[in-house]
Amino acid sequence: MSLFSELVEVYDLNKDHVGEKQVRVYNQKTGAKKEYFMLPIAHMMMNINYQIDLNQDGTFAGASVVKEKTLVPVTIDSANRTGRSAFQKPLPVDDKIFFLARDCSRWVGDEKYKESNMAYMSQLEKYLDFLKGNSNKVVFAALNAVHSYLQNNDLIADLIRAGIYSEDNVKAKNEEELKEKIATMRKKFVNETVRFNIRNSDNSKRFEDSRFFNAWAQYYLNIVNNSSQEKGIDYITGKQDVVLTDKHPKGVLGIDNNAKLISANDKTNYTYRGRFLNAEEAVTIGYEESQKIHSALKWLLDKQSFVVGKRYFLTWGISNNKQIFDFSTIQENPLAAAALNSLETDKNHSELDTKANLAESFKKNLLLGDPDIGNSLKKEIHILELQSSGKGRFGIVYYQSMGLEAYIDKIAQWYEKMAINKTSKFPSLYSVAKFVYGRVDDTGKQPSDSEKKLLEDGVSKLVYTILGSQMLPWEMLSAAYNRSNRPQSYSAPEKWMRMVNLTAGLFKTYYIGKGEGELNNMLNKEYSDRSYLFGRLLAVADLVEGGVLNENGSGTKRVTNARRYLSAFSQRPMSTWKIIYNNLQPYLRKSRSSKRAGILIDEIFGMMDVSDPKLNAPLDGKFLIGYSQQRNAWFEKKSKQEGESNE
Repeated sequence: MSLFSELVEVYDLNKDHVGEKQVRVYNQKTGAKKEYFMLPIAHMMMNINYQIDLNQDGTFAGASVVKEKTLVPVTIDSANRTGRSAFQKPLPVDDKIFFLARDCSRWVGDEKYKESNMAYMSQLEKYLDFLKGNSNKVVFAALNAVHSYLQNNDLIADLIRAGIYSEDNVKAKNEEELKEKIATMRKKFVNETVRFNIRNSDNSKRFEDSRFFNAWAQYYLNIVNNSSQEKGIDYITGKQDVVLTDKHPKGVLGIDNNAKLISANDKTNYTYRGRFLNAEEAVTIGYEESQKIHSALKWLLDKQSFVVGKRYFLTWGISNNKQIFDFSTIQENPLAAAALNSLETDKNHSELDTKANLAESFKKNLLLGDPDIGNSLKKEIHILELQSSGKGRFGIVYYQSMGLEAYIDKIAQWYEKMAINKTSKFPSLYSVAKFVYGRVDDTGKQPSDSEKKLLEDGVSKLVYTILGSQMLPWEMLSAAYNRSNRPQSYSAPEKWMRMVNLTAGLFKTYYIGKGEGELNNMLNKEYSDRSYLFGRLLAVADLVEGGVLNENGSGTKRVTNARRYLSAFSQRPMSTWKIIYNNLQPYLRKSRSSKRAGILIDEIFGMMDVSDPKLNAPLDGKFLIGYSQQRNAWFEKKSKQEGESNE
């Protein structure tokens, strides 16, 4: 199925949750939360400024400032109102003050608002007639109270008496300036929004009650289907003789509330000219299907997307139990994280030396985390990227659907390739992008727009790579390599080491993709590649000097010669090694591991071809792999020896 067909299915499977308030925890540490909804048909989220409470007989019971998003019913025209005619297109119930208040025109001094109020009241009365005839007593009683209040009371006057609006503290130099300021204040005030709540015995809120959502959706679909609006083939479902629409919902993206995914209102340029006579020939979508598509997409984005800059990354699937699941590795996904942590803490991790074992272990741990997914491996998973491309528009950057089992296999293979030792950490894709393209020494500050753009593209490249060839672009590898060669740029050694280990893992995926099978998840003492061997040499020198400095209490204050000369070493390894080795001699004499280090250096040099004319040529990324794996092997052996001595 196409993306839009999949979204219609998501909506239909979750129709029992339409209008239901759900909560997403954005940050596990701080507990930051955000509410979200599966929008009912013919509804949208709107920022509400004030709430008016009414008694059941339609009398005023109070008003308050709320400043929050609220689910409100809409019509096709009111959901898309812009320009000069916007004041003639009211929402059904909750709306701007100038639609609701019969005293607005007199208070502001503009006769056009009489027309706004008349249009609103007329629309509400037609809806009440429908409700009365369909025995919807609860909804009818509540909305009849709203109608009665607006027909018999001055809303603006009530808000002033309630202390919501005041002109008492307006300051001006003269009477004329005072009038201008008050006129501006009033025009701004009547453009603010109000929602109504009817007090009742169970304290339920009208704007959170599914009975009100269902009643309006039923009524409005009936209106649309019996209207003179054009009918035809819906390209999403293939149904014929359905009411079509060219006005599609906005507000899908949180960062751009006016952005639309489908829009073809440009009749003067080249949106469809040269191919079709009009926009309808390009594509036709049914009104109900359009509502479902946009509602499901917004729900999924709010529920489980990850935003980098202006780009949204979304992954979802539908299990055999008809549940929507999330399996994204872009952020710290709980399900994936649990599987990865199981690898990192596995007591039998020493057995996970082969590619097959590590990949299979990841897959096993993942499926243990959610048996429902394990029973749904024949299902599909969907990967979607959306980009806010400018004011009022957003587009699909990338979409792919694939079998869930194939997707899991791809991820397992990727993390297996990235493993450079038995205790490898497996970072999220966003973390990888931050290491490669973010600030070298991350201080926690928000990235600039240009940095966000780099992060957006970085995450996208990783997604395409993992689901495709698993061969990273050289540009990304080069950026990581250059950062790893500058240890002095980092405020703390451990930050630089994380960068080195990550870069080593990225290069390992690249070389394995090229068929260089001698790179394993552990140190390969038989691997005679020149860059790999020089990396091992550098690690030994770094470990010996670092060990002595730590014993003297100056380990964090002084940079080892190996790190100081690292950049030069990567370009001229043989000539730079002579300098590093000469500087290492005093530390070798003081080190407790001098014998072990000397043997290792001799062994590594013994594997080199000293007659190679390219011995002093620049090193490739395998030198970082050798460096990282040699360091890990050193500490692993040391820990093992200490453990044996304590037995």
